Amino acid sequence: MTSLLEALAAIVGADAVLQDPQERADLGTDRCRGRWPVAPLAIVRPGSVAEVSAVVRAAAAAGAAIVPSGGRTGLCGGATATAGELVVSLDRMRRILAIDPAARVLRCEAGATVEAVQQAAAAHGLLYPVDFAAKGTAQIGGSISTNAGGVKVLRYGTTRAWVSGVGVVLASGEYVELGGALVKDNTGYDLRQLFIGAEGTLGLVVDATLRLTQPPAGAVVAWLAVPDDAAIVALFDRVQRAVTLQAFEYLEHGCLHHVLAHRGREGHGPFATPSHAYVLLEAELGAAESTESLRDRLVECFAAAADAGEIDDAVVATSATQARELWALREDVSESLHRHRPHKNDIALPLVRVPEFLAAWRPLVASLLPGAVALSFGHVGDGNLHLNVLPPASLDGDAFLRACEAYDEATYALVEQHEGSISAEHGIGLLKRRHLRHSRSVAELAMMRAIKQALDPNGLFNPGKILG
Repeated sequence: MTSLLEALAAIVGADAVLQDPQERADLGTDRCRGRWPVAPLAIVRPGSVAEVSAVVRAAAAAGAAIVPSGGRTGLCGGATATAGELVVSLDRMRRILAIDPAARVLRCEAGATVEAVQQAAAAHGLLYPVDFAAKGTAQIGGSISTNAGGVKVLRYGTTRAWVSGVGVVLASGEYVELGGALVKDNTGYDLRQLFIGAEGTLGLVVDATLRLTQPPAGAVVAWLAVPDDAAIVALFDRVQRAVTLQAFEYLEHGCLHHVLAHRGREGHGPFATPSHAYVLLEAELGAAESTESLRDRLVECFAAAADAGEIDDAVVATSATQARELWALREDVSESLHRHRPHKNDIALPLVRVPEFLAAWRPLVASLLPGAVALSFGHVGDGNLHLNVLPPASLDGDAFLRACEAYDEATYALVEQHEGSISAEHGIGLLKRRHLRHSRSVAELAMMRAIKQALDPNGLFNPGKILG
């Protein structure tokens, strides 16, 4: 591949072709580390669409596959190069290209971070509402390629709802614009949607036109203790009838315990005694409504919920500081569990089936992974659960990983039984490709393979991901 590396250096400059072993190890994978070998040929960092096109043509001519790389915050191995692929990083392409406040659209390069897009929108009094913890690192191209979700999906939907257009480099090296700033364009197939959630398997997203919206006038945050899983569904139904919800998050008590322990604290958080689980919700101010009025509406709603046995206790934030403190209890769950090396599953279910799924999942963990600790949390308002299994002391890392293979198959079969999806927001990547049949029919898989064959017949882009 020496001639390819020389060609790449001629395209992007020698300093933008990285071959150092440590750089290849760091940039050749995402956060899902240790499961597969990380062995990229090199990292190439184009600085323009023209350079991306030239890189793709050079790689195709040399028979080298391409793995696209964004902020590498994924958890499914979607940005992992395992067999000498060329990693194409777009982190030099970070520009906000244009913003039209009247039309409420923003155009940017794919390497711009989600947070940078949010800040650019905010400078014009607007909001890009896709929001998640990794927004400072995650790039727009990667968030589009994985159809990122986050904490406000309940109110605003996933990334797919906010992408008006994408610029894509195809396997031929050709750059095409799919969609754009138009609100109405009824001219056949909506091809941009093929690339949203495709995990870079059909082409490289190099720029995007994103829709923006008016930010809410304000919000009120509350923390509620719930006695059981069924109460969560009843509470959600009650609250969404009373207010406009921006978020409705859930964590069971074991998660809160680990958050507090991670901070070196004891106790049960906002309440004196523990409950089965907790809900954090954020409600949006109504038109011309005051914060005090919304708090009063929530308090009245919570009183009725308590009378119905749906909550044990509740606290409503009375300041921005208190709201941030309550959000931190939810947002710190992943970090607090990370040191225990949890095995994770990211699933989606119809909300009404969440309680019965959890009632079946916890015994499943106990039977297949004796001594392991099962903990769940997530964006339960949109049916998204993050399942975490902390390894038992009796199993070392390799043994636990092997045991989790049977556990995963059983868990995803259980998800299928409950009409859910094996991936709510993290994608398929390498991690879940053999389980995809639990969420996609034979006919759907055949259509997906036909699309891949039509757009990337030589398997240039992200080989082995999604379909294997």
